[in-house]
Amino acid sequence: MTRMNRRAALGAVAAFAIAPRASAQSWPDKPPHFLVPYPGGGIVDIVARTLADPMQTDLGQTIVVEPKPGGNSTIATALAAQAPADGNTWVMSTISHVVAPHLQKVSYDPIGGFQPVAFVAVATSVATVHPSVPVNTLAELVAYGKANPGKLHYLNPGNGSSIHLSAELLKSHSKFDMVSVPYKGIPPGMPDLLEGRLQVGLLPGPLAHQHIEAGKLRPLAVLADKRLPQLPAVPTFAEVGFGDAQVTSWYVIAVRAGTPPAVVNRIHGAAMKALQSPATQERLAKAGCNVPAPRSPAEILAMWKADYARYGKLVKEAGIATQS
Repeated sequence: MTRMNRRAALGAVAAFAIAPRASAQSWPDKPPHFLVPYPGGGIVDIVARTLADPMQTDLGQTIVVEPKPGGNSTIATALAAQAPADGNTWVMSTISHVVAPHLQKVSYDPIGGFQPVAFVAVATSVATVHPSVPVNTLAELVAYGKANPGKLHYLNPGNGSSIHLSAELLKSHSKFDMVSVPYKGIPPGMPDLLEGRLQVGLLPGPLAHQHIEAGKLRPLAVLADKRLPQLPAVPTFAEVGFGDAQVTSWYVIAVRAGTPPAVVNRIHGAAMKALQSPATQERLAKAGCNVPAPRSPAEILAMWKADYARYGKLVKEAGIATQS
């Protein structure tokens, strides 16, 4: 090989080696699309838009938030799995990301097919009962359920949802009887809960607070890592000895596996910066969410794997199936 040809070959290798880095540095060169697996206007959609607003300022591109509901969150997730691994398609993954594959056949690998990017929010819920139920604590609820089999019915807003899993985990942990009554979401079941045809509801923080203040529901405990400012007298599950019976309902920005690490880090950094804003924190709080302690993508992946195994076991033991 001549000196000129050798120099040309080395130049080509060098150009190839720096191409991915240059591509990552120029990202984003078009508006990223942020897929939401649930309907517009719901909590997941609100969380996505709350993060998208400040992140698009940081990234210098409009972030297009697209609700793609259906299939127990699997439609949006499948679209993200099929998108190019270039960081331009995001999906807001929730606990359904690791639960749905245990309930139905999916076209993607929920763990190996995705790269978690940023842990952005944790939903807070409150265990409540109708005032006709003679209990004031979780321990009393468990004792009542053991003494009165078949008398406790709870609002299940969808099989495999965090609320459904929370109720079933509480039952499994404490060995008491409580009957699931399935609905297509929380709103259709609220009249039955408020009128006493259902006795138990594990509800999003703002919704629970509204009805607790009106005297229509009684709070027992909060499913969160700390007490809610709106309900300072209501203890957390952990404070009353039920920490192992708590399902953490998380929200994670994810992209397709194979996305360049520099792009993943860029999105992660923009999300972390957005979460430091008091305005972002206030909007999330109004939606019933807390800002979690920061986690690296590797730590989020470890959480995914642990939850996939934990809730897969719960789905099998509780006989949970897809909801028709």
